[in-house]
Amino acid sequence: MNQTLPVRRPFPDQGFNVTLRRLHPVVWGAGLLLACTASAGGFTTLTLPTLTDDIRTWTDGAVYDPLFPSSSQTFAGVPFDFQSDANGNTVFYGGTLGSPVSDTLDIPVSQFGIRKVYTIINTAFGVSGGNVGSVTFNGSGGLTYTVDLIEGANVRDHYYGGFVDTTSDPTTTEAVFGLNSPGNSHLDMQAFTLPSSFSTATLTDIQFYSVADASNGKPFLAAATVSTVPEPAAYGTLFGLGLLAVTGLRRQRELALRKDP
Repeated sequence: MNQTLPVRRPFPDQGFNVTLRRLHPVVWGAGLLLACTASAGGFTTLTLPTLTDDIRTWTDGAVYDPLFPSSSQTFAGVPFDFQSDANGNTVFYGGTLGSPVSDTLDIPVSQFGIRKVYTIINTAFGVSGGNVGSVTFNGSGGLTYTVDLIEGANVRDHYYGGFVDTTSDPTTTEAVFGLNSPGNSHLDMQAFTLPSSFSTATLTDIQFYSVADASNGKPFLAAATVSTVPEPAAYGTLFGLGLLAVTGLRRQRELALRKDP
């Protein structure tokens, strides 16, 4: 009597495992690209070449003691380095207090592909709507981009009291350090997005300007950090590699399930 033996099919996951081995270089390459992309979005903290005043001596200034004489802090995911000089100064405030110092601070950068700059800027006193200074970004090839500092928009008094206590610009994050409530001092963070032309240029320097007339408020700069931003093309390439890997895995698994011995 003839007996028909059942057809024995290969275990489906055999083909799947082979595909994994074949696609290993693709997955590895995607991981390498991801690592490079993450590195491209790194931060560089900047050193302020001149400091002119000590905010620890201002109203409720003791709240700033943990930051100085020097420290590295991270606010809203952005690192900053705080510093002090031999005279105990902790911020650049300009030369309106009888000190023979320019009201413009030039900060060397010399970094390629910078798209975002973060600063810690607040003011002393202030009148809502007052134009109290600016931040200018200079790049190779003659690039320049300036943002005005406006009381009540992107900057405010460091002390929550009787002057300008709020900001309206969404690029300013209030009270990344200190308390955002009446009777307390604090520090705010500004996030400046540079024009796309800076992505293929070198950011040579940043100029912080603090007005000489403090009647409308006078800003100080406590720290600054720059960051590159990965271009969309990098994410597109990574997505394409991932899609290739997933498609190959699915196709090979289907073939393994249908294949006869």
